[in-house]
Amino acid sequence: MGFRFRLASFFVVALVVVQGLTGLLVYQVTRNELIGEGKRQLQVATQSFAHQFQDMSDGTAASVEVLAQDFALRSAVAQGDEETLLSALGNHGRRVGATQMLLVGVDGRIQADTTGQSPVGTPFPYADLVEHALQEPVAGIVALKQRACWMVVVPVFAPDLVGYIGAAVPVDDRVVRRLQQQSTLPKSIELAAADAAGGFTVLARGSDPSRLAVPLAARGRLPTSPVVVNVGGREYVSQAVWLRGSGQSPRVAAVLGFSVDDALKPYRSVALAWAGLLAFGLVVGLVCAWVIARSVSRPVEALAALARRIASGDYSPPDTPARRDELGQLADAFGNMAGAISEREARILYQAGHDQVTGLPNRAFTETAIQDALAARPDAPAALLMVGLERLPEIIKTLGHVVSDRLMREAGTRVQVAAGDALVARATDTQLSVFLPGSVRGGARTLAQSIVDALTEPYREADLTLDFAPAVGIAMAPEHGADAGVLLRRAEVAMIRALRAVDPIAIYDPVTDPHRPERLSLMGDLRHALEFGAIQLHYQAKLNLREDRIDSAEGLARWTHPVVGPVAPDAFIALAEETGNIHRVTRWALDAGIAQASRWKAEGRHIRVAINISARDLEDADLPRRIAGLLRAHGVAPTQIVLEITESAIMRTPDAAIAVLRRLADQGIDLAIDDFGVGQSSFAYLRRLPVRELKIDKTFITNLAHSREDRIIVSSIVELGHQLGYRLTAEGVDDAKALAWLRDIGCDHAQGFLISPAMPADELGRLANTERWRQPAGMEG
Repeated sequence: MGFRFRLASFFVVALVVVQGLTGLLVYQVTRNELIGEGKRQLQVATQSFAHQFQDMSDGTAASVEVLAQDFALRSAVAQGDEETLLSALGNHGRRVGATQMLLVGVDGRIQADTTGQSPVGTPFPYADLVEHALQEPVAGIVALKQRACWMVVVPVFAPDLVGYIGAAVPVDDRVVRRLQQQSTLPKSIELAAADAAGGFTVLARGSDPSRLAVPLAARGRLPTSPVVVNVGGREYVSQAVWLRGSGQSPRVAAVLGFSVDDALKPYRSVALAWAGLLAFGLVVGLVCAWVIARSVSRPVEALAALARRIASGDYSPPDTPARRDELGQLADAFGNMAGAISEREARILYQAGHDQVTGLPNRAFTETAIQDALAARPDAPAALLMVGLERLPEIIKTLGHVVSDRLMREAGTRVQVAAGDALVARATDTQLSVFLPGSVRGGARTLAQSIVDALTEPYREADLTLDFAPAVGIAMAPEHGADAGVLLRRAEVAMIRALRAVDPIAIYDPVTDPHRPERLSLMGDLRHALEFGAIQLHYQAKLNLREDRIDSAEGLARWTHPVVGPVAPDAFIALAEETGNIHRVTRWALDAGIAQASRWKAEGRHIRVAINISARDLEDADLPRRIAGLLRAHGVAPTQIVLEITESAIMRTPDAAIAVLRRLADQGIDLAIDDFGVGQSSFAYLRRLPVRELKIDKTFITNLAHSREDRIIVSSIVELGHQLGYRLTAEGVDDAKALAWLRDIGCDHAQGFLISPAMPADELGRLANTERWRQPAGMEG
């Protein structure tokens, strides 16, 4: 449904609703007025009917009284001549229209009945009428055998009171209609008498056959004031009036009413005229509504089209015709809005794609541009240079962002001059990028050297002289990647390598990239391996040189990857350090190592287990409590394990590390310094540490048999270590001559491939089972 149709429909529906409500209001007002007037007229008619009915009753009583004065009748009553009496009663009854004539004695008992229906001697049923007849003739309406009758009672004197004449004159439909004809009474008139069931029985009715008494009786009583009642789906205004009768007969009421529907018939022509007018008004209204809707909807539809055009990004001025009304003002506002949006969007798009400090394209814009260029010519060579300014972070910290922004702006200008037509952009806060489509390695390196030369001149400002310290990393396409994001990352990796090298220019080398995707995959695999026990703890024997017996072993983690095979311990331990999983590795190694020490103890083997802990572990104040819990759980004495720590791990957070180490030493756990001699420790510093063992780094042991300098260093370390109370262990012992020399200078333990490689626990247990260690065959030289 379009706007035009909805607008036209609104006008038409509004017109129909207004016309309908107006017609309904007129109908209700007319109906209410007719009912009100009808009620007033009905009250008058009810009183008129009661008076007329009473006049007819009195006339009938007077006629019967005249008959009662007939001489022959009185003589027959006085003489008791029944035959003459019945003949006279019958003749007189026919004259007054009576259907039954009775002679009632002074005692109130029936003496004669022209119909023979009332046995002689039975009491007259309407004794109250007899009592009132002595004063004047009485005529009361009674219900007699489902019919209405005037029961007229007059006294008979001859000359004294000798009895009463009772005449039953029927009041039927003809009597009621005659009353209707004599005056303007309603068509609906009924005479109704109460029955034994509490309802009413219609005894006579007028010209309208509608039964009003029955629905009125359903209310519980007949209303003596006008009411509206529904009879057979038609509405009537009705009212009842009680007629004078006998107390020994059911009361008889006259029910009068007129039809509201009949009263409204004269207005049907008005209603038809109204309907015709409504139809004509609807047609005219529809035409007018369509014209108005069309005139309103056209400019609105044009504005809607303009809004859709603006939404699609077309901000050209609207071509709607000029108007001076409100819609014209709205169209002008739309045009102004489109122009403002166009300007603002252009400004936003520029800001979204450019750096506010240097005015150069930003990384997002550059990445899109590079990707489009690579997609357009996928096989063509291209070079991406990442220019890093090493001094910039320090300048930001020292002088703030204001100076650093000016420095970066100057760097961007110099690089643009050096790069010529190449795309220069700001990649990060401290880096610029230069994209050279169609360039090969030689051209890229030449441009890189030009950029370095351009940035060699310091930046000067007032009293400041600041060096840029540039470094350039180069990534080639498609050699190093065909995706813009990959090239940017690899150029940045090369730039980082250039910052650390003497040559400030470096080309990406995948061999030296520590951020390869497979390394990220290995991080996830390491977490999985820790969760599902894919890492094992192997043990490398330590030979006691005094007793030629294996009495201890170092636990070394080994991981066989299901895809790449064995992973070097240095590689995945470094991964664990980076990903924060080193704590989990340490907890696993401690649990596995202490559990194995417990098993060896149970087998009668006294093998001390050395376990490595990292620098992050020494920052965990809860480590001593956790190790004590493991020792208790496995029933292992603290003296059965040794914890090995590197010098660099202690130097990372010395105060916290020393506090943890002292708590471990207080528990009786021996501590050893691993890789001693290559770090920052000295014997003077070691005196602050609660360590019991020094493990001489293998760099001093590898060439021990051939290097006099190494022998002097190792001999000095062993001598000084013993004097300070330390046990000494030589790492990396791979030949017999070095082992013999270490034994001669009094070194306590030796560890290396000559003794044994790292092996599973059961193999080490068999190796340590011998009384004395024997050098493997073929390893003598």
